[in-house]
Amino acid sequence: MVSKRLIYIVVCMVAILTTSAHTGYRTAELQRLATALALDETKLKEGENYLLLNKQPIIVCVKNNTVNHIGLRLFSKEMRNAGNSPIFNFLERYFLQLKYQPTDKTAQKMISDDQFMFVVGSINTIDNIRLSDDFAFNYDKRRYTATWTRASLPLLSVSFPVEYELISGENKIEAENNLMSDIINTVITEFENKSAYDAYYINDNFSSRLYYQKGKLVNSVRHPAETVSNMMLSLQAKGAYDMDVTQILYGFKKTVFNIPLRQWIAFCKKNNCHLYIGIDEMNADGDVKAVVIAVNESENYNHVLTIDVPLKVIQAQSGVIEASLYPYVPTHNVKELFGKYRKSNRKLFVSK
Repeated sequence: MVSKRLIYIVVCMVAILTTSAHTGYRTAELQRLATALALDETKLKEGENYLLLNKQPIIVCVKNNTVNHIGLRLFSKEMRNAGNSPIFNFLERYFLQLKYQPTDKTAQKMISDDQFMFVVGSINTIDNIRLSDDFAFNYDKRRYTATWTRASLPLLSVSFPVEYELISGENKIEAENNLMSDIINTVITEFENKSAYDAYYINDNFSSRLYYQKGKLVNSVRHPAETVSNMMLSLQAKGAYDMDVTQILYGFKKTVFNIPLRQWIAFCKKNNCHLYIGIDEMNADGDVKAVVIAVNESENYNHVLTIDVPLKVIQAQSGVIEASLYPYVPTHNVKELFGKYRKSNRKLFVSK
């Protein structure tokens, strides 16, 4: 006979597993859309789900048991992968939102508030889009223009601002709250360096330059500034460093977490953020203070990271770097803040 205690343990384990398997949502708006569609969460699998709901083709993306995208299916998997842009998710989600608006807004009010424009076609044209239609987009750092064509004729063309909150569908608080888990869950892989060699940002004090000696990245206590530049910009830099990060949140709140430095760099590169560093100060002991800016041009935001790197960390090629993180800062705010930024002392001696 099975004991009551064993039955109790089994029941508890089932309850825990059921709770842990509960589907979460990255944002409140995604959960609202799921409710409006009467989405059956039990049928969702990890990855991309293609559904027919209310006679509409719907895509639902799940990662780590969390729904991070819901929208009208407008693009093939091949096109989404080839494009590698956040606007694919945005357009699918936004067009679905226009069909299932929040209770306090009409579709026209949404379009007006978001400065979204139908250049060719209208809301009604959305239902005519096919996966086989040609699609192209471009942007001028202020607005995107996205166009569907069929038989070389424009079917639908829309324009919208390059703004992170609009494109991501996350408000500032949601974006900040999701950031730590986004960094921690990033798989560290080698990424192609798409940024220009010796590129600058804002002014010549912030650079993406890497420093070499005899064909290898500099890593030496004799050149601490160059070493810090390399370790903060490249996954190929030697050393195993951790960062104690104090993330500054909306409303002057803070959260603290520890991550491998390589995890941070991989996260930035995966999210199309180009890294630049400005050496702020190097004291007599060789300790380095610097500012790292992760620039995302496609969504018009910057992550700003201030760091303190003791010389002993450089010497050991391991240890903890203290960092303060100001995430998702609009680009124009960063340019205003650092437009007159000057390094207090330039001590860069190593050639390329």
